[in-house]
Amino acid sequence: MRTIMALIIFLLLSGCGAPASPAATETPTPLPFLTATLIPTFTPRPSLTPAPPTIAPTLAPVTGLVTTQVNVRAAPDANASALGQLNYNDRVQVLGKDISEQWLMLIYPLNAGTTAWVTAAYIQFENGKVADLPVVASTPPTLAADTTSQPLATPTANPRFATLTKAINVRAGPASSYDSYGMLEAGKVVVTTGRNETNTWIQIEYSAGVDGRAWVAAAYVEGANLQGLPYFNNQGELLFAPTAIANPGQPSLTPTGFAPAALDGDSEQKPVARLEFSPSGAQALSYSSDLSSPNGDDVDWVSFIPYVPTSEAGYVYVRLDCSGNGGITASIEKDSLPIPGAPELHCGNYGMAYKVLGAQPYMFILRADGSGGPLRYVSYTLTISSNP
Repeated sequence: MRTIMALIIFLLLSGCGAPASPAATETPTPLPFLTATLIPTFTPRPSLTPAPPTIAPTLAPVTGLVTTQVNVRAAPDANASALGQLNYNDRVQVLGKDISEQWLMLIYPLNAGTTAWVTAAYIQFENGKVADLPVVASTPPTLAADTTSQPLATPTANPRFATLTKAINVRAGPASSYDSYGMLEAGKVVVTTGRNETNTWIQIEYSAGVDGRAWVAAAYVEGANLQGLPYFNNQGELLFAPTAIANPGQPSLTPTGFAPAALDGDSEQKPVARLEFSPSGAQALSYSSDLSSPNGDDVDWVSFIPYVPTSEAGYVYVRLDCSGNGGITASIEKDSLPIPGAPELHCGNYGMAYKVLGAQPYMFILRADGSGGPLRYVSYTLTISSNP
C-alpha cells in the first residue's frame, strides 16, 4: 500500500513540473530590427550641415582696408553696373587684379562666396601690395556654391592693352597743359579707351581720373591699337564714339571740309624727298607735305643721310608737326629693315632721338591714319636735326 501511494505522489509531482521545462528554454531575445533603427536616429548626416563658401585654393586672399566710400561694380569698368558700396575702413579680401592694375577683384558681399570689382586707388593693403596679386582672367574664378548670390555681369569685351615705354605723367586732358594726376612707371600695361584727333594723346582707364579715365602722350605708348577708338578734340570733348550701327571708326558721312592729298608717285625706291647733312652745310633739315586716308596719298617716303664721322654712331633728333583732322605714324628703316628698338614717331612728337651711323642712308616712312572717318587729312612738317 505504501509502495502504491509513493508511486502516485511521484507521478503527480512529475506532471506538475512538465510545463516549466519549455518556458525555461524559450527565453525571449531582442528583435534585430529594433537595434537596426536606432543607429541612424542618433547619428547626424554630414550633408545636413551646410559648408561655408570658400575660395578656390589657387587664389589666396590679401586683406585690405577701404580708404573712402566707393562703388563696387560687376566688372573692371567705371561704366559697369554698381552692385553696392563699401564704406570707409571696411575690411575686404582681395583675390586679384585686372591687367592694368587699376581694378581689384574682391569677395563681395563681404564674407560671401561671390566676387565684384573696385578701383585699386581706394584699397590700402594690410599684408601685401598690388604688384603681388595675380592677374585675374576675364571670367570670375570658381568659388563655393552660393545659390543666394546674384550672377556677375560680363566684364568689358575685347579690352585694348598697351604698354608704357617710359615713366610719364597721367593728365586730365589730351595736352601737357592739363593737370597731372601722377606718374605711371615704364612697362606699365594700360587699357586704351580713346584718342585725340591727331593721335598724339591716348585716353586710358585710370581710377583717379574723371569717370575713371585720363590721358597719356602717345609717343610713350607701345602696342596701342587706335583703330575704331572713340576720339576727342584737344579740349577732351567727345567727337565720335563707335556704336553697333556705325562701323568702328566711321563717325559720319558728313563732308569734313578737307580734300584728299594729291598723289605724288613716290615709293621706297623713289622717295618723295632726300635730305643730306654736311659738316659745312645744313644741320637741320625740314620737309613739308600732306597725307590723307582712305582717299588720296596715304604714304610718304623721306630719305636722309646723317653727318657723323664714317663708321661712328651718333644721334639725330626728329619732330613731327601736324594740322588737320588726321594723324600720322612714322617709322624709321635702314636697308629696308626696321631699326630694332627705334620708337615710332607721331604727330606732336618733339626731340625724338634716333641712333644712326654716319654716311648711311635712312628712311622715314610716314603713314596717314584713316580710321576716324570718310576722310582724315593731315598737313605735316618733318624736321630732322643734328642737335637736340
